[in-house]
Amino acid sequence: MLDRTALLDVLSVLCTVATTPTAPAPAVWPWKKLRQSRGWSQLEVFRRLSRVAADEGVRLPDWPTFKRNLCRWESGTVTASPFYAGLLGRLFGLPEWAPVDADHRAVLW
Repeated sequence: MLDRTALLDVLSVLCTVATTPTAPAPAVWPWKKLRQSRGWSQLEVFRRLSRVAADEGVRLPDWPTFKRNLCRWESGTVTASPFYAGLLGRLFGLPEWAPVDADHRAVLW
């Protein structure tokens, strides 16, 4: 049985946890599934995306740097910046390349 002080401590923690706002889950496009559904390697994405970027007057970083970023985006470790999400969205033909909530990824296939 808890004494009054212990009970107040527990209630304080519960109230704090319950009222602390949580950050929304980052919006994530399933880049890896989109790539694999087309049978493309990561290098193929780089080649094609380089053309998309060049058409927009932009140059992508060198392959090793891009590959490291693509791996992070595909694993969900890092969310692609709006710039790269836009390029990738245009490459994959996604409508308005607006990310969807991570819980609703299935609507893309």
